[in-house]
Amino acid sequence: MAATAARPGAAPAAPRERPRYRYASFEARVAAAILDLIVLFIIAGLLVAIGSLVVLVSSNFERVDPSDTAINLFWGCVGSILPATLLYLFVGFAWKGQTIGQSVMQLMVIRSDGRRLGAVGSAARILGMLIYVLFAAIGAVAGFAFRDSALLAGAAVAVAFLLIALGLFSAAFDRRRRALHDRIAGTVVIRLS
Repeated sequence: MAATAARPGAAPAAPRERPRYRYASFEARVAAAILDLIVLFIIAGLLVAIGSLVVLVSSNFERVDPSDTAINLFWGCVGSILPATLLYLFVGFAWKGQTIGQSVMQLMVIRSDGRRLGAVGSAARILGMLIYVLFAAIGAVAGFAFRDSALLAGAAVAVAFLLIALGLFSAAFDRRRRALHDRIAGTVVIRLS
């Protein structure tokens, strides 16, 4: 049976130190994001190509009009680009803490306390990343609402892009190299080598 109480006269246990990590540089994060965008463009291209091929075959190589089913399947493939993107990010973060681009750049996403992300941490990081989509959507809606005034519409879109840029570029100036989505999700990006 293990003793749970400290022995009399024993020194108190030292507080656990937070492990020191080499945080990923802003440039390495940008390079990883560019590589991930290339992977996502390939995935999107494959989905569009599959849908287009179905329409082409359905139209007997443009001799007749394609069937409604083929057209619906094409738009289903196009509509699956966003879920495929989210699945790519979720699986990468939950499984190894890194996407393909981050793996190439020897980066890894972990929780601020040093633990692996897991499914919950991966979902939190993706939700944090969607804040940029929210900023862009608000800017687009505001730009549309002020469409009668080019100055106001342009200002609304500019403010949205400024918020996105500030959220992303904050990683260049933060001591732990965290962007806005890292702060929201409680994550950090570290170098593995």
